[in-house]
Amino acid sequence: MKHFLFLLLFTCISFSQTESKSFSDKYEEFDYYAKPNPKNDLSRYFRNRIDSNLLDAFKVNDTLNNKKRVYLTFHFNKENKVTSISVNSPYYELNKSITDAFKDFDIEKLNIPVRSPLNIYTLQILSKEGDKMVINCSTDIVYDRYPVFEGCESVTSYSKMKSSINKLLEAHIAKNISPDAIKKAMVLGSLTLKPKFIINEKGAVELINSEIAKDSLAKELNRVVALFPKAKTPPTRNGKPTRIIFVGSAHLQIDSQNEKYVADVIKSKDSTLNPNSELALHFKKFITEDELKKNAFPLNKNSIDISFNIDKNGKRIAVKAHSNSLALNNRLVEIFTNFPIEKLNIKSSSVLESYHYTIITKGYSTNVIQCNENPNVSLPAFFNQICEKSDSPEELKNCFWGNIDNIIFRNFDTRLLSKTKLNGEVKVRCNFQVDAEAKIVNVKVQAPNPIIANEIEEIIKSIPNLYKPAYWNGKAVTSSFGITIPVRLREGNPEDSFKSLNKGFN
Repeated sequence: MKHFLFLLLFTCISFSQTESKSFSDKYEEFDYYAKPNPKNDLSRYFRNRIDSNLLDAFKVNDTLNNKKRVYLTFHFNKENKVTSISVNSPYYELNKSITDAFKDFDIEKLNIPVRSPLNIYTLQILSKEGDKMVINCSTDIVYDRYPVFEGCESVTSYSKMKSSINKLLEAHIAKNISPDAIKKAMVLGSLTLKPKFIINEKGAVELINSEIAKDSLAKELNRVVALFPKAKTPPTRNGKPTRIIFVGSAHLQIDSQNEKYVADVIKSKDSTLNPNSELALHFKKFITEDELKKNAFPLNKNSIDISFNIDKNGKRIAVKAHSNSLALNNRLVEIFTNFPIEKLNIKSSSVLESYHYTIITKGYSTNVIQCNENPNVSLPAFFNQICEKSDSPEELKNCFWGNIDNIIFRNFDTRLLSKTKLNGEVKVRCNFQVDAEAKIVNVKVQAPNPIIANEIEEIIKSIPNLYKPAYWNGKAVTSSFGITIPVRLREGNPEDSFKSLNKGFN
């Protein structure tokens, strides 16, 4: 490890139950222990407590086709009191209804054989029947426990056991991953590894399937995970050995003192960026080393960019720097506006296009000023021909969202608002995409109430193809949009159900 320093930041592992050799899938195994029955005492209890309208509107196909069942999970604390109740449906109002009903239920009627903070307890409440969700509750409780590895024997709760296993996986990956494999993969800086494997009924690791962009590094991670020690006690379901899936996310910081290697990696990352372009050299005159060291990168981004538009007179307008520091943004904008516009290689003159330059990229020992020679050019989607006549990007944006706003407001059946027990204002989140053929796709609506969610989803889906898709450097691309809709809930047929939409698009 002569040229590498490894700093393991953190690892997160998610836990889920998978099938064992004696079951065809995870549902069959769960049913074996839970014995769900729509006619048992728990089903009769919840049938009297859950609004049937919420079940009738539950979306089990299309955008929510993975929600085949709804489970309630909980834990016991040290005092043997129920805690951390959670329900996994996508609707807050339904989840609250189930949770409130469970809190009123006599826990003794569940005949729980073992109460331990080391377990997670699961009850099935709903399941898919045809295209509907019906009440189909567990007859018996299902309780799962993590495997116990050496060093984790004294752990006293389910969440702490997860943390203990996390630390073991951290240390194991950091100790065993090969520097040669990292060098071959041309990696520096932040490295995210996502090992995925099964711990079987004997506590041994098997079926390793790590997903990494670099195939050679995926093979190396698979090799390292295969060396993970066998658990002293296997994972259990209802006290019997079972199989679980671990999906980890290990984050490493890789550094090197080899200047040639660093230069080669930087070059391989993005060949369009040039640390010696005229724009880059211009910024280097004014940006200090102290300013470069500041970690002001936007979330999940490794670069700081500048965007702007050109008005009818050929002047730069709406110049914005996209860092997490207001002071740095102002500084970058000031420096950029002093750079001659004729040197920006802008070949288009459309007032509706936006231009983007990378200015600073996240380095390995220090951040780097390097810029693209030519700007990246973006053009948003056009809702209709009228939007194409806009005089500015802001006007184009307002035209797009004005049409969406009017369609939702005009078509929403406000009588549906009386079918919820929620009061006050609720927020509905709608995400969708406009593909390269200008068609609205991948509509997903999240709302506390399924009736409201379904109504808005159908309205968005009913919109015909738009006039034009978004473009990036002259090529039609898929663009993503998001709306937050605050909805005022009142009795009757309110005239002012919808407030202004909070919109955004990428």
